[in-house]
Amino acid sequence: MSRIHATAWPLVFTVLAFFAVLDRPAAGDDAYYTPPPAAIPAPGTTVLAPSLQAQPQTTSPEPLPSPVPSLTLSDGSWPPVARNSGAVNSGTARTYEAGRQNWTTEPERTAAVTVAPAPVERLIESTWYFRQDAYYWNERVGGEDFVKESGPLSTLGYMHRSGVERIRFELFGGTMSYDGGAQDGYGNYEPYHDSFGTDYLGFRGEYELLVEPDSWNCLRAFVGIGTRFWLRNLNDSFTPSGSPVWGYQESWWTVYPYVGLETKESKEPGPQLFFSARVGATPLTYQYATYFETVVYPKCGVTGQAELGVRCKNYSISAFLEGMTWGKSAMVRDTYQPESRMLTIGGKVAYTF
Repeated sequence: MSRIHATAWPLVFTVLAFFAVLDRPAAGDDAYYTPPPAAIPAPGTTVLAPSLQAQPQTTSPEPLPSPVPSLTLSDGSWPPVARNSGAVNSGTARTYEAGRQNWTTEPERTAAVTVAPAPVERLIESTWYFRQDAYYWNERVGGEDFVKESGPLSTLGYMHRSGVERIRFELFGGTMSYDGGAQDGYGNYEPYHDSFGTDYLGFRGEYELLVEPDSWNCLRAFVGIGTRFWLRNLNDSFTPSGSPVWGYQESWWTVYPYVGLETKESKEPGPQLFFSARVGATPLTYQYATYFETVVYPKCGVTGQAELGVRCKNYSISAFLEGMTWGKSAMVRDTYQPESRMLTIGGKVAYTF
């Protein structure tokens, strides 16, 4: 019995070794290793955008797969392990050598993202103002004064700014004294004065674009175009000798482009000085007189304006000066408009909101 057992043990070990050899996987067989599946990003995970297709963001390599089963041959060497290489999950390449795993990670390609600049806030403000001026009108013939008018002129105005655009509207009127002359139907001329001889009523509108270079800390430039329409009504009266004077009405309309400079508003608290000045021209002017029933076009002149004042919070007060000139018009039906000048000097109060 003991001899049979001693003879059978080598045979048993031989059979077991034979089945172990048959059970060894062939080269290229993946039975003992299955690559981990591609990672699926969890909800809410930030995903970068590759250049060709979206892939999940990875900050570190995935965990190593489970080790290869510990199986050795009778001579103590490692059995061959299936080799599998290629790009898997998030640009990571894996290469499996005999008994080892070598990891190489390729940099992920992401698309550039352009961030739009923050929107610039547009300054929007409105201003109501009242101006009281001393008004002067002068017409000259042959280098001498032909007509002079003067008196108070009141103006109510509204200004609105939105970003770099600004508009202004004014309504003005007043009654002036008249110093000139009266001429009868025979051509006789007589000096004439009337303390309330001429009424003015008019309207003005202006549009401006503001220019504020970054290198200018205290000043801004502006360019604009304006139009001014007014009625000049000469009233009926009598000469010193008692002769009647028949009045008439003139309609004036002019267009004037201009450029200028002004101080910027400061963010510092307390009262602030401000200044504005501009120059322009009067290239297009229309004038109609009812007495002559003619239309004439005074030639181009110049225009200028200046303002100096103090601003405190929403209120401001300032001194104001403006002038306009026109050249002599062409002769139309034996009549023409002589050289003419207008000047206003006054004060202005304003409220900005």
